[in-house]
Amino acid sequence: MRSGEAIPLNAFTAGEGEITRGIIEYGGLFNFNVARLQGQVALSPPGTAPRPMTLGEKIIARHWVVDPSQGKVGVPAVRPGDEGFVVTDIRFSHEYVTPMAAIFFEQLVGPDEKVNDPGSILMFRDHLTFLGEAMTPERVKEGLLDVALELEKKQRQFAEKQGIRLYGELRLAAHGSEAICHSKILEGHAEPGMVIIGSDSHTPHAGAVGCVAFGVGTTAIFNSWITRDVRLTVPETVKIVVRGRKRDNVTAKDFMLEILRHPYVKSGRAIGKLVEYCGDAVASLSVDERATMTNMTAEVGGFTGYVAPDERTVAYLMAYRGMSRRDAAALCRDRASDPDAEYSEVIEIDAGAIRPMIALPGDPGNGRHIGEAERVRVDIAYAGSCTAGKKEDMDMYARVLQEATERGERVAPWVRFFIQCGSQDVKRYCEEQGYLDLFGKVGATFLEPSCGACINAGPGVSRTRDEVTISAINRNFPGRSGPGRLYLANPYTVAASAIAGYITEWQPGMALASPP
Repeated sequence: MRSGEAIPLNAFTAGEGEITRGIIEYGGLFNFNVARLQGQVALSPPGTAPRPMTLGEKIIARHWVVDPSQGKVGVPAVRPGDEGFVVTDIRFSHEYVTPMAAIFFEQLVGPDEKVNDPGSILMFRDHLTFLGEAMTPERVKEGLLDVALELEKKQRQFAEKQGIRLYGELRLAAHGSEAICHSKILEGHAEPGMVIIGSDSHTPHAGAVGCVAFGVGTTAIFNSWITRDVRLTVPETVKIVVRGRKRDNVTAKDFMLEILRHPYVKSGRAIGKLVEYCGDAVASLSVDERATMTNMTAEVGGFTGYVAPDERTVAYLMAYRGMSRRDAAALCRDRASDPDAEYSEVIEIDAGAIRPMIALPGDPGNGRHIGEAERVRVDIAYAGSCTAGKKEDMDMYARVLQEATERGERVAPWVRFFIQCGSQDVKRYCEEQGYLDLFGKVGATFLEPSCGACINAGPGVSRTRDEVTISAINRNFPGRSGPGRLYLANPYTVAASAIAGYITEWQPGMALASPP
């Protein structure tokens, strides 16, 4: 080889699958996809015979691309390991990813070319709207805020040119956005049986209504604007069954903190798998609470998570989308796993044995029942994010705070308490319920929708290593929300801890006055 001999291409493709081999031979995914659309590449459909399937596998099979040049979609069955492309119903991206994908599109496809089906593409300005309030003067001088503003500008210009719906930044004195992407996708767009891709690891949030929603990178987003499909290998499925009746102060967040410390999950064996949440305890949850579970499939490491649709899903679609019962029920019909479907693992959780939990700093898998942990003084309480900025989360904060005001209690003097909703719909709900007045009365600061402190980019971030935050967000890796120590908990616990000044398990009717 040192003498300049040519290396045959098959030296790089030997042992690779059909798609990987094709991508290498065509010089990249973009060229390969162009060839697919032109009919120059014909992929072999999976040879899987009809078999019992999980709901996730059924959705993937129905969306399997057989021939993109002819628009042929759907195969009788798939099984773990089958590799191909699936057509998407919704593709969305936010300001971290859209600008780079837009540059790829303009350079490789053409500055005046149009994306494939712009009506099924959504864009969001939701990550960096509060960045200026969280950034130190030194970082501002480095020009990082200017870079963030350029990202917003590029996304806005591309969306306008392409006719794509952009949920943008509030043009008011207050910072914030129309909605966090995951919140709005679930509230206004996701339907049972859909395939949804988004430029964020918490895209599985939408699986609460029984769809396959998963995060992808910039290259996949860019290519999906051309093909409307995305490459995947069918994952195995893990079934998590939560049975029994939970305590009144236990929430879906506690279910997840319990699941995250399970040995199977903690050891990483659920990584890359479909996660099916079921059992009577899950069935009793609202769609908002189910979304907390599917959202945190990202922390499980799963490919995506979902809950099979049922009557609660029907009611949700009627309330949020204005659907008739007939139309909503039709979307939910026949959306279930087969009784004899295959699972790589079945995990059983007893909801009745779970007490309110916290995750100790460093990892969401560091779950403990609050009573098992030492008493911890709190500097910051943060109630928000896509995981905990939904209507039912606001109900939980308000339940705790209403009891506190009736006893004359307020946020502890040394605690900074922030409540941030996930969308303008949630804010309007808070206004209608009188929650905004309640939050202000107890000394909480209400914030417009944004990812904010959850990604170290808004009010609620810690400033020093010594500060302690109790938060309802989804992950507490080092530096996630500032340099301090970050504990995760359910919405009741976050609100109660803000009043008490210490991490506190809330119980209905209990006094929360700050300890001496």
